[in-house]
Amino acid sequence: MKRKQIIFIIFFIIILLTIPFITKDKNVEFTKIKEAIKPYIDSEIIKEIDSKTIYTNFGINPNLLDDYISYAPISFMNVEEITIFKEEDKQQREILIDKINDYINKKIITFEGYGPTQVELLKNSIVKTKGDYVFCIILENNEEIWKDITKLF
Repeated sequence: MKRKQIIFIIFFIIILLTIPFITKDKNVEFTKIKEAIKPYIDSEIIKEIDSKTIYTNFGINPNLLDDYISYAPISFMNVEEITIFKEEDKQQREILIDKINDYINKKIITFEGYGPTQVELLKNSIVKTKGDYVFCIILENNEEIWKDITKLF
């Protein structure tokens, strides 16, 4: 009887020790994520934006982030964009998600009434975290892009 209990306890401890390694996202280099999204960047619709625009759009100081990349619409009538923030601090990632959602909600209000296509894109946007990254994907093929990104982890 004692032998079975000891074996059970050892087995249980082994399981508890391996769970964090099984469920944790692997660390992915930012350059690999940039490469994964590159095929989806239509330079006729969106362009890479600078840190000043990141601050204006999201209210986020990019100098406080580990890294970021953002492609935003060239035209004010377009809402398609993709932004990726790298932030190792989990609490900061939650703040980033809130700011991104505020940004999207403001855009929905702006386009309501005259831009149903844009509002639909905004409502179907993806705002998720994976590893140390926060993703904001507002593109027609956002599910396809998200699948390509999650394959990296």
